[in-house]
Amino acid sequence: MTDAVSAPVSATSATPDEGGVRERLLDAMGKCLMERGYRDTTVADVVRTARTSRRSFYQEFDDKQECFVELLGNSNARLITAIDDGVDRGADWQTQVRQAVGAYVAACEEHPETTWSWIRELPALGQSARAVQLASIESFIALLVFLTDTEQMRAAGIEPMSREIALIIWGGIRELAASTLEQGASLRTIEEPAAAACIALLAVHAHQ
Repeated sequence: MTDAVSAPVSATSATPDEGGVRERLLDAMGKCLMERGYRDTTVADVVRTARTSRRSFYQEFDDKQECFVELLGNSNARLITAIDDGVDRGADWQTQVRQAVGAYVAACEEHPETTWSWIRELPALGQSARAVQLASIESFIALLVFLTDTEQMRAAGIEPMSREIALIIWGGIRELAASTLEQGASLRTIEEPAAAACIALLAVHAHQ
């Protein structure tokens, strides 16, 4: 992957210590999101789930929000990697699109509560969470530009994706995923319409 795509997702993210207290607290936050959502989750809930102490929590994080934001930042970084790894850049361009969408859906389906919280709950935290949100947008744009800069895309008359098209795709798929989760449906149901929409946008772009 290019350096542009592998840029850090969040300035507030720290590398979790594998199996350590910080990692356990982040995992616990994820479980609490699944059980009750961010707003109804307390530090006490996170500490109890992680089987550690409030003192240990505050040695790692200033507050609940910092833990939440770091969890989402780390989750987004893993999502970017999963999409990039899931695409065979030697395949035909439509297959590459479908592989990218499939990788996105598969990664989000592993942790639907994190996906929903990112889209619905993070923006409500205001300016303090804006940095990780903006970094996420930029990392997705960089990824989409990178994935459309292939021989197969150029052979089809498709240039690397513009920022505007990348934003449309990023926002549209995110909103579709959130809406689907709110309806209690499987994220797998968005795979085909999302891939079809991406292919259509790129096809129109190819003929301009």
